Amino acid sequence: FVTAAGGAYSGNPAAVVLVPRGDELSDAQMKTIAAQMNLSETAFVTPVGDGSDGCSGDNFGGAASRFGLRWYTPTVEVSLCGHATLATAAVLCHEL
Repeated sequence: FVTAAGGAYSGNPAAVVLVPRGDELSDAQMKTIAAQMNLSETAFVTPVGDGSDGCSGDNFGGAASRFGLRWYTPTVEVSLCGHATLATAAVLCHEL
């Protein structure tokens, strides 16, 4: 996804990786994936909770209501990334 785009080939691209519940990725795996994406940031989103919040699903089928989110550059994890967070919201709202 590209956030705040003013047209083709503009904006700030970010990758979004959906990690299904139970399929945890190690820090090294996330760093490797982010390096392969080769964008300024890659967001890794995972559904959290045990389903006791009233949601019947356990993955990304539109049923999860809370998510964990981590951000990586191609070389390190970062504590916050606005445009990758917006890209994650777009993926969750429009693609699932």
